[in-house]
Amino acid sequence: MRNIFKTRSQRSDIRSPLIENNNNNNIQENEQNAYEQAATGFNNPVAQDAFNIQEEQSLRSEGPISLPDLAELLCVAPDVNTASDRSCCSMGPEPNSRQQSIVGLIQRSVHQHIPEPPADVDTELQQHLLNVQESVCKELVKLGPLLESRGLMGLLIDCYHRETFRHLNGLLQNISSSQNSFVLMKWVLHTYLSPELLSHPDLQKMDLMKKVDFLLFTEWVEKAKAKLLENVQEEVRGQLDIIMHIKRGDEADDELHVDTIQCIEAMPTEALKISPKLSDHVQKFCLQELFWFLERYTDKQAEILEKMAKMDKPEMKHFFQTLNNCKKLKLHVLTKAKGNLLNETVFKLENMEAFTLKLLMEIVADIAESHLKKYFRSENKEFFFLVDAVKGHFSELSHFQEIQKSVMDEVYKLIAHSYLKHLIQRSQRKLERGWSRDVGKQVWDDATLLHDIISNIVPGVRQWNTMLLEIKELVDCKSLDMLELTVGKMYKECPTWSEDLELLPSLLRWNGLYRWQVTEVLKVLEVLDGYEPRPRSASWYSCLPCC
Repeated sequence: MRNIFKTRSQRSDIRSPLIENNNNNNIQENEQNAYEQAATGFNNPVAQDAFNIQEEQSLRSEGPISLPDLAELLCVAPDVNTASDRSCCSMGPEPNSRQQSIVGLIQRSVHQHIPEPPADVDTELQQHLLNVQESVCKELVKLGPLLESRGLMGLLIDCYHRETFRHLNGLLQNISSSQNSFVLMKWVLHTYLSPELLSHPDLQKMDLMKKVDFLLFTEWVEKAKAKLLENVQEEVRGQLDIIMHIKRGDEADDELHVDTIQCIEAMPTEALKISPKLSDHVQKFCLQELFWFLERYTDKQAEILEKMAKMDKPEMKHFFQTLNNCKKLKLHVLTKAKGNLLNETVFKLENMEAFTLKLLMEIVADIAESHLKKYFRSENKEFFFLVDAVKGHFSELSHFQEIQKSVMDEVYKLIAHSYLKHLIQRSQRKLERGWSRDVGKQVWDDATLLHDIISNIVPGVRQWNTMLLEIKELVDCKSLDMLELTVGKMYKECPTWSEDLELLPSLLRWNGLYRWQVTEVLKVLEVLDGYEPRPRSASWYSCLPCC
């Protein structure tokens, strides 16, 4: 896209580069703060009877200029229709014939030198603005010294200012993209007030900034902002819809959050080149569109994942992709959104994460139940088949490193807990007969294998098999006192204690204790720091071993 801020050689006589000539602090402030000033309004010292002031100044300078001379100076025909309905200059409440004629000549000159809008504004906007800039600046530089000495410069700049913003209003109505909204706002907020135009070095002595009506500036900026936000909302919504429905391959699905974040960040980033305040407005609209996008995305993914979860061999990658997308989008939103929008968006993403993890754990639970049921019924004497099935489902997802670690933590806990439940449903005598070896040692070996396999998938995973490792020591206890000490140790060292606590009474009964002995052991736990007993219920004994 062509840069409208560059000075071309053929117009070097009327303009100088912005950086080289920006030595005036007031000009610099006008460029940097134009948007904020426009948002809060300006005080206009000359929104009054401009013509009478100019006439009074002209009498103190070179005297009144004749209409034919003025027409010649302005390069327009002297026969002006003073009854024109389209006045672009401010006059007194009762202008006389001469006043109307002077205004008419200046108005004709202004109309003549502001280029007509292009047929296709959207494709030719930037070049058109450059043409407007060159034409207006050339006329102001040429006429400035001549009209200033006759007290008419204020009238000229007032007319150009009004006609320029009338022209900009027409352009604003005919642009249909956020890109052109940004182009137009940048031109008004950065170029119009800069040394490229009104603050041109050759015009600085005339102090044109005091001669323009900034209320027009303010009103136009508000209209432009509204148009920009309208375009941003429509375009972001359309782009997000494409991201939602595009047919993606497996690798492309991994990048959905990347495409989404790029989409909602592009507009605020572009707006930041104009003003931080404008960027905040644009970002709020983009985040609102993201929320509605997530409404559709989560509904669609929930339906897809539910169907996948019912398959015989569901593809775990799709679940991981969803978890990863939700996590990355949530991290982005946490750094950008505020208030209710932040809370609602995060809530929706966390709900989707929880739903996806729930489906994953249901799949793992089905796999674990199927293998453990056979294993403890001696139909399959190899615990390895279960952990190998887990390895087959989760080992190829290492590129989702953080997601994989959090998921495998839950998988590990679920399998260890399921193992314990199946263990206490089968008497030690039957297990010894089926396994043909010491029960405590077999459980120890199984727990160690489980940890080794999962550690290979996610190195450094927390050890969630401690309760199973303690089974051997529990089985080897020869007295109630030793048993109490072992249970106390399990309470202190087992990270899954809270999940496994409800199985403890049944575990003690499985180990051969009478009910009164179970009660005594549980009383010992009550004196330990931090122990919170659960209410007794019939479920305490629902897992008693079969005889």
